[in-house]
Amino acid sequence: MKKYIYLILFSILISCGGNQQFIQEIASQRMKQNEEFFNKSITPLDSHLFDKFTGLKFFEIDENYKVEATIEKLDQSPIFDLPHSHDRTKPYRVYGYATFKLNEKPYKLTLLEAVNKKTGYEKFILIPFGDKTNGNETYGGGRYIDITIPEGNKAIIDFNMAYNPYCAYSAKYTCPIPPKENILDVEIKSGQKYEFAGMH
Repeated sequence: MKKYIYLILFSILISCGGNQQFIQEIASQRMKQNEEFFNKSITPLDSHLFDKFTGLKFFEIDENYKVEATIEKLDQSPIFDLPHSHDRTKPYRVYGYATFKLNEKPYKLTLLEAVNKKTGYEKFILIPFGDKTNGNETYGGGRYIDITIPEGNKAIIDFNMAYNPYCAYSAKYTCPIPPKENILDVEIKSGQKYEFAGMH
């Protein structure tokens, strides 16, 4: 299995041009994601999907999808119940807003912060988003990006790091539903694809 994973990494590296350090960092992260999915003891895959799994699929690494955003932080934002899959909700607050340009066009995303954070995610905030690839090349319920809480008013948003929620792979997980304002009117051909499209 390790050999298969390293072949994935090698194929990524030779198929991409540009900043090799950036490409290697993204490729290494993707390899770690594949290792998790192939590990039967921790994989989020349901058993019937695990048997069909041949590796996570990704768009080509593209540094143009790594953008610098201006962060507008909200102070004392009220706690609200964020809709999740399976008709569930969990408490979140709006951390703030990120504005940026992608291919010279301006966009804005709402940043969310969980009230009850998982261990290891204390310094992270969530960007759940949708785009025009959802339901076709990517998961229909949207994808996520985690970013570190910024120290100032700038942050890097790298769509190459966009990933599918675990509820895309198993009904035992509940996942935040991207708010309407985070549904982008553009195809974000970056990050993780959905290899089981049409199977749920």
